[in-house]
Amino acid sequence: MDEKKTEPAKKKKKIKALTIISIAALCIIFGFGGFIAYKRYFTKEKMASIFSPTKINVSEDLTVQNKLDGTKVLQEKADRHPLAVIIENHPDARPQAGLDKASIVYEAITEGGITRFMAIFGPYDAAKIGPVRSARTYYIDWLKEFNAFYAHVGGNLDALDKIKTDGIMDLDQFGLGTAAYWRVPKAGIATEHTMYTSTDKLYQYAFNTKKWSNSSDYKSLTFTPAVELADRSAGQTVTIDFSSPSYLVRWTYDKATNTYLRDLDGKAHNDLVSGKQLASSNIIIQEVDRWEVTTAINESGYAMKTIGTGKALIFSQGKKTTGTWSKTDQTSRTIFLDSTGKEITFIPGQFWIEITPPDVFSGIKVTDLAPSTN
Repeated sequence: MDEKKTEPAKKKKKIKALTIISIAALCIIFGFGGFIAYKRYFTKEKMASIFSPTKINVSEDLTVQNKLDGTKVLQEKADRHPLAVIIENHPDARPQAGLDKASIVYEAITEGGITRFMAIFGPYDAAKIGPVRSARTYYIDWLKEFNAFYAHVGGNLDALDKIKTDGIMDLDQFGLGTAAYWRVPKAGIATEHTMYTSTDKLYQYAFNTKKWSNSSDYKSLTFTPAVELADRSAGQTVTIDFSSPSYLVRWTYDKATNTYLRDLDGKAHNDLVSGKQLASSNIIIQEVDRWEVTTAINESGYAMKTIGTGKALIFSQGKKTTGTWSKTDQTSRTIFLDSTGKEITFIPGQFWIEITPPDVFSGIKVTDLAPSTN
């Protein structure tokens, strides 16, 4: 039987027993007059308040703001070492699992117009993440901002070399195998679209087997409280055409939740586990230069300008801000500035960072939504 369901019954029995004991004691000491005094003062509500344990509001009393996304969580989760996981976005990999539990999600083109995600986890756990795919070099420069652990399934030669030379704390499936990863075969789906993992398995391996530290020092962005519903604007729809209809992304502001709802390929982009549409509090679009590269074993791909400055569009609380991004070196945090050069503040919640080459950035469409009539 569910212990939660029996708890109220146990409490009632406890109060009833204590009530009987208290009546008996009063009658023995003061006789019938004691019983009358009990009836006047010790009501059922009074007894419940006396003998019930003090309730603690966890959300207010035991939480602190975490540095990854600014939300309030338990202390041990707020300080947990960031974990980066590469998740694919091929149509056969959809819907993905775990993107909704990440604090930050990067989306960038890998090859052939196909985008891929790097999800940064920390305060929130995901029992299923994937499908997990291979590493690329530019993701490494972004994860180094957090000194994050790196979970992936192999990678191209340049990325694997960079992991070694940059001293990345690596959680490659090729080395861990079933210790932290498993496959979920699907009829008619290629094997490369079936690899999954979880935050629990990855953290267990990182802390217990690798003996890596749980602490990580990195710069936090600046957070500000969300505005009240009445003060929110109608917002916008933001469309990013990465390459083809299969990779057409649309973010639509939802005033009621103060988040942006994600569509992909003309329909709601839902999480595999929860079935709910992905929603993010802060959308950042970075214009990043890229160029074609070929590895020593003739793998074709891209390199990207991850360090320097560039254009940026930021969407939060229904408002659009035109600004710039700046990253001074591999380990420094990318910061975002408005048109006056002032660092932009964000509301607590999930971040999606859309990495777009100049031709994609210039084609972004922003459409204002009509004000609500409610």
